[in-house]
Amino acid sequence: MQASPYLKLTLNNGVEIIAERFDTVQSVSIGMFLKSGVLYETPEMMGVSHFIEHMMFKGTKKRSPRMIASEFDRIGGYLNAFTAKDYCCYYARVVKDKLDVAVDVLSDMVINSQFDSEELERERRVILEEIKMYEDSPDEIIHELLGQNLWKHSRLGNPILGTAETVAGMKRDQIYDVFNRQYVTGNLLVCVAGNFDWEELQKLLEKKLKTLRSGEFKPRESAVKPSIASTIYQKDIEQVHLTLGTEGVSFSDSRRFAITILNAAFGGGMSSRLFQEIREKRGLAYTVYSYHTSYKKTGLFGVYAGTSMEHLQKVLELFHNEVEKIAAKGLTKKELEDTREQLKGNLLIALESTTNRMNRLSTGFLYNVEPQLPENTLAPYLRVTLEDVKEVARAMLDEKKMAITMIAPSGEAAKTLASSPFSDRQVTVLNPARGQE
Repeated sequence: MQASPYLKLTLNNGVEIIAERFDTVQSVSIGMFLKSGVLYETPEMMGVSHFIEHMMFKGTKKRSPRMIASEFDRIGGYLNAFTAKDYCCYYARVVKDKLDVAVDVLSDMVINSQFDSEELERERRVILEEIKMYEDSPDEIIHELLGQNLWKHSRLGNPILGTAETVAGMKRDQIYDVFNRQYVTGNLLVCVAGNFDWEELQKLLEKKLKTLRSGEFKPRESAVKPSIASTIYQKDIEQVHLTLGTEGVSFSDSRRFAITILNAAFGGGMSSRLFQEIREKRGLAYTVYSYHTSYKKTGLFGVYAGTSMEHLQKVLELFHNEVEKIAAKGLTKKELEDTREQLKGNLLIALESTTNRMNRLSTGFLYNVEPQLPENTLAPYLRVTLEDVKEVARAMLDEKKMAITMIAPSGEAAKTLASSPFSDRQVTVLNPARGQE
């Protein structure tokens, strides 16, 4: 196996460190990554990983919630966190001579968060409001609903936030137990990118993380099998929010590069086929795009448009036409060349951010795919041929394997779908007031 081009270290307690040093910037980003998220949650504890993320900012043995926030405000730094389907990340960006502050605070949060009962109940209310806010944003929640349709029988389809019922029902001891099992030495990767001294960083991390709970986190990973469901959620809104989705490829699948190029040309920007055909030429939608997300064992390719009921029939027809066209013929030579230039520009811009470069270092830990040096990142995309794109489009964009999800203001959406090119499927209509119809 080829040696990693990055600085790597395993601390005495087993915590892994990976770092990329470059002195062309004045800042440094540090992230602490843990395998967590709904992929590893039981049904009754759905959303616990996200709940823990919130509680990490609610006080430690030596810092109040206000002190955690003020530590970064006073040095002009940035502290944040996010929970994905399959991992959590706590990260900070600071000027290079304040890295010790970032390491100290992040380590304190990971090791010493208290889960105070009063703070926990207050944060429970905050998360319940967050769930309501998300449910009131159909252009956002539609993608979560698409995932639930596509992965009906897998934890990957579960909502990251959990549900109002699961969040309301979690006990403090249950949440703290998950924290103690997941936030351990064998389940932590520290990624650092930017301007820093490697020897000083090692000493800092060795000192600050030495009291982290020891242990391994080896969850049972279940198989992910897609389902082909069509569901319409009826809601009193103005627009129809329409998504089509199918199984994509995992992060370790080499076809990921061809799909990235396919997606960029199909619906990834203002010059893409979907944007030009549906918005620019016909004015049928304000927002229309496609996307692909990779996970450890699978992926999701989705297509989205927000349109009115009167235009739904035409948008469905155009989705059908464009999917069929690209699946049969792939891309043109010019589209391939233009997309490569687009990806090159996106990559070069992204590499100016120490936080983006920090995130890139986590792929070996999360997906068993070693991160590439920035100068090597573009190479796999440049090797993609027209035939590669055509092959992956033919294999993936099969309408018979696509889940369809809508949030619509009227039950007429089901009739429209039944008279569209996607009519050969059973449709479930859900009405929040009356249940399944």
